[in-house]
Amino acid sequence: SMLNYKSILVVAYDLEKSKKALNDVENIFKENSVSYEVYGTHKNNSFDLVLVIGGDGSMLSAAKEFSSLDCSFLGINLGKVGFMADLDYENLEVGLMEVLTGTNIAEEKEALECNYDGKKYTAFNEIVLHTQKSYKLMQFEVRVDGDFVYRKRADGLIISTSNGSTAYSLSAGGPIISPSVNAFVITSLNPLSLSARPLIISSESKIEVTLTKTPPETESYIIIDGNEEIKIKENFKDFTVTKSKQSFRLLHPKDHDFFETCRDKLHWSLSKDEK
Repeated sequence: SMLNYKSILVVAYDLEKSKKALNDVENIFKENSVSYEVYGTHKNNSFDLVLVIGGDGSMLSAAKEFSSLDCSFLGINLGKVGFMADLDYENLEVGLMEVLTGTNIAEEKEALECNYDGKKYTAFNEIVLHTQKSYKLMQFEVRVDGDFVYRKRADGLIISTSNGSTAYSLSAGGPIISPSVNAFVITSLNPLSLSARPLIISSESKIEVTLTKTPPETESYIIIDGNEEIKIKENFKDFTVTKSKQSFRLLHPKDHDFFETCRDKLHWSLSKDEK
């Protein structure tokens, strides 16, 4: 079988949970003469495919760690269906070999770059601004491409990629953006004004945020993909967000259907006759 990927890194961050799956993957690769290395013991540092065993959280960690390599990513989902890790564990060998020999859907996902105090940070899902005490409102101003959008009082602000539109942004009332749309979403977290609505803008836009008021004795943070915290300094209250030069190439099995994932994950079909 003609393999499209010559060097594969298999990543399992949670070895306890993924032991059996990792073993299965290794057996499939050995039977099909696929050359691979396992994360943690790998010697090579350039790969054309990173295979992630775990859910969407593991996929985000892998994206952070390896997306600068310009490789493709593929996820094997062990638990609930995921938006990023969606290779079915039940029919693993068939699905895996199909993707590796070229029958797949490749999605080029955009990432965000946050520039704060001279440093750059990359987010694949979202950038969040919020205060340490969630019941204290902050006030911020947003500009898009130099135009003033609004000044708001809220618990915070979420700037999300289309990939992140089904993550934290969704729980804050943001819209779902189809993966084929190149856009970012700006959503206020529990805003004081009821007229506040999520705003969808072109991913080519430049977003500028200024923190204009914070509650006394309360720290404020910029949070990158839910796991990297940047404390906002007293004398530096602006940051910008633009499209990152890095993107994230995600592979799906050829029968992948985004809306089916939405139905499963977000429980859109509830009654028996709808299924």
